[in-house]
Amino acid sequence: MATSAQTLSLIIDELLQAKPANRTEAITLLSAKGYLPKKLLEEPKPVKPVSVFASKAAQDYADANDIVVPEGFKGSAAKDKISVSDLKKLKEPPKAKLNGSPSALKYARDNNIDLTDFVGSGEDGKIMLKDVKALKPEETPKPAETPKPAETPKPEETPKPSEPGPSTPPEPELTPEPETKSAGMKITPAAAKAIQKYGIDEEDINGITPSGKNGELLLKDLKDLIELFKAEAGEEVDIDSQDEY
Repeated sequence: MATSAQTLSLIIDELLQAKPANRTEAITLLSAKGYLPKKLLEEPKPVKPVSVFASKAAQDYADANDIVVPEGFKGSAAKDKISVSDLKKLKEPPKAKLNGSPSALKYARDNNIDLTDFVGSGEDGKIMLKDVKALKPEETPKPAETPKPAETPKPEETPKPSEPGPSTPPEPELTPEPETKSAGMKITPAAAKAIQKYGIDEEDINGITPSGKNGELLLKDLKDLIELFKAEAGEEVDIDSQDEY
């Protein structure tokens, strides 16, 4: 309801005469005189704070785990609200992915070798299998047992010298076959693309027997190594069974 001109004039006169020190004193004075509408005298309703969480479940999860949301953090839910999955990532941040071939990372894990801050010899500091093998401490060989002194045979037990028999010719030494090198191995385009994509190094390839025609290395021959990459990187790997021949 609008204030009448007469009431407004009385309010001005009252304020000039009383000269209140602040707004609170002025409202108290005018309220006592009955010059103010009731709506002006009502206390404002408290503003409900806007939650940054997407659901009550997220709020409860944060409280139960004492998770402090960083200032400016934006969640993955609608309107940048924070979901339970966002809170789980804050609680246990994902480990930094190491730049290494699958076989190198598996070898390091199996032998408890810490590769944190390690720079490999591959492209862009990639850790290769040979790098990790070089980090494994060499096992200290056990000391050789001291041979017991031979007992001196008694005179009556001295063996008689045996008669010389026909001499046996020494067996010829076998020359080991050279290992297959990936540089000379025929590789299908699909397999070559996978080798580059998943960081498979030469030592791994040398241990694979190609199953393609004319000794070609197929994509399916790399299945185990790609599965290693999948386990290390946490990525889904789609291996096309219809490889090129």
